Amino acid sequence: MTCEQITDLTQPQRDRLAFMEFRVRFIGEMRRQDLVTRFGIQSAAASRDLARYKELAPGNISYILGPHFLPVFDFPPDRLLSWLTQGFGYGEPMRLKAWVASESPSRLTHPDLNLMASVTRGIHQECPLGIEYHSISSGRTERECDGIDEERAEA
Repeated sequence: MTCEQITDLTQPQRDRLAFMEFRVRFIGEMRRQDLVTRFGIQSAAASRDLARYKELAPGNISYILGPHFLPVFDFPPDRLLSWLTQGFGYGEPMRLKAWVASESPSRLTHPDLNLMASVTRGIHQECPLGIEYHSISSGRTERECDGIDEERAEA
């Protein structure tokens, strides 16, 4: 999608398309009902928005994250963290719950958004994450995290 194609859209259309991209990138799925609920539009309008996004960014979504996903919208990391922890919006009172629990996102550095997207999709879909890290004492380690710490699992 080019900048011209985006600017040719109305602001409400851009908001809905950005929401779709956000949902699929950071939550891992997008349903027509998500648009209907979030924006108060009819199902037919939500279908048109989904078709428009697919037309402008082929391969990005098919209601789940596409295998060749390339983001169209540039989400600033601080706004992204706010959206994830406080609900998607620009400050209006939100009826929607936060998508990821967090104590103080403002204290975090700006994370890599692709890494953040993988982590938030894993949390939302309750899927284990494979991680690789380097420890000073033990070197390179690979591990699968399922969200349950080992002490609680043994109890």
